[in-house]
Amino acid sequence: MKHRILAALLSAALFLSLAGCAAAPDIPQPTLEELLDQVNAEHQSIQREELDPTPYLRTSLSDEGWMKISAYITNTRSDYDPDLELTHSQAVEDINYLFDAFYYAYGFYDYFGGHAAFDAAQEKMLEALETKDTLTCQELEQIIVSQLGFIKDGHFRINETSPSPTQVPFFFRQTAFLKTEDGYQTVNGKTVESVENHTDLEELFKRSISKEGQIVYYPVLLKEAVFDGQSEFENHICDEKLTVHYTDGTTETLTAEPWKLYYENLPKDQNTDLRETDGIPVFQFNNFDKDYQRATINGAQELKAKPVSMLDLRSNTGGAESVLHSWINRYAYGQNVPGNGLRFSSYDGSSENALEDGWIDHDNLLILLTGKITASSGEIILDTACNLENSLIIGENTYGAMLGNSGHVVLPNSKTAVQMSMYNFYLTPEGYDYFEELRGFEPDLWVPAGEAETLAAKLIQRLSGAGE
Repeated sequence: MKHRILAALLSAALFLSLAGCAAAPDIPQPTLEELLDQVNAEHQSIQREELDPTPYLRTSLSDEGWMKISAYITNTRSDYDPDLELTHSQAVEDINYLFDAFYYAYGFYDYFGGHAAFDAAQEKMLEALETKDTLTCQELEQIIVSQLGFIKDGHFRINETSPSPTQVPFFFRQTAFLKTEDGYQTVNGKTVESVENHTDLEELFKRSISKEGQIVYYPVLLKEAVFDGQSEFENHICDEKLTVHYTDGTTETLTAEPWKLYYENLPKDQNTDLRETDGIPVFQFNNFDKDYQRATINGAQELKAKPVSMLDLRSNTGGAESVLHSWINRYAYGQNVPGNGLRFSSYDGSSENALEDGWIDHDNLLILLTGKITASSGEIILDTACNLENSLIIGENTYGAMLGNSGHVVLPNSKTAVQMSMYNFYLTPEGYDYFEELRGFEPDLWVPAGEAETLAAKLIQRLSGAGE
């Protein structure tokens, strides 16, 4: 590992630690070098390979049919009134229009079952309307959403609602665990024998950061939650507790903390924000927007010379891929950092880019902070950062909207907005579990998104002095 990094970090840590790391239990810790060696190896283990776009192609649509896509795409948004009443015929017209749009414009129409799946959903929606002379736009939206759960596309929305749930993390942090040769142990040396209803302890226990800034392991469960633009900002309660059995015959019951979505607006009249946390620069922008690309890229310029810095993606919903590649390439001193995945055309499987290979050496440490808002291009930059040495992902699993992209359709009568992937898709290598649509990209260290910035700074303070 690069000793220059560690020397610079130690210099900063010696100053910062005097300002006050809290007293912490005596827990064996790696050095920062050892942690980065381990994470770099994990990132490099994702083998880039030839990707097969065939299962995702629009095979049922002719070239002539493909030309009709423009009839459904719109960049305008009409005012949607959930309480507006529709007649039966208006509601039927909207549903028929929606399924025409699916056939001609939705890039994953064949992948998610083609005519058989979509025709069955359309029939059920029309059946639900048979007894209704009138209904509100909101009632129509609910009928539509209820029949589209088979669409596992993180970009797909009916207004603000995703018909398929994403997976949110519940953290069980009452007891800290260490990973040893004998399995998972408490700080006091009690070894976990089993956890009721969870046979795969490697899946259950996640590498994390304690409130004192030390690497520990906590159980983390992923549970389904529907994002509808409102309820995700409320407290969600885990539907199970964990009963841990120890080899000494004792048991312990763990309860998860409530979860709710983390989102932080930028300061007023700002498109980007550069701040410091415990002396570490933190750069935030909430969208890869071409309109403020220069300010975004300037942030990479600011961070690239720092021995350690943070990129806050916890509130980043995505945007233009060209901006994300410009950002990370600028951070990497102009080197082209390849992603592990590749974007393909939905209609002929072509790709504008070759599947490049390569591990990019980089001296400095970039910490990428993540949460359940992190999506789309915000996830592709994580996929790319896995090929950049000394990238460390800290936070929650992301939303899981990397497969597709965004296009917009508006139903004519209800003005219901439908967001769907149209022209292309992004594939990652098969056989690796680091990303799954609607589960998201898994971090290297799991912590609640709202605490990620603070705990990351504490981690650097602790580990930069570990072993001294």
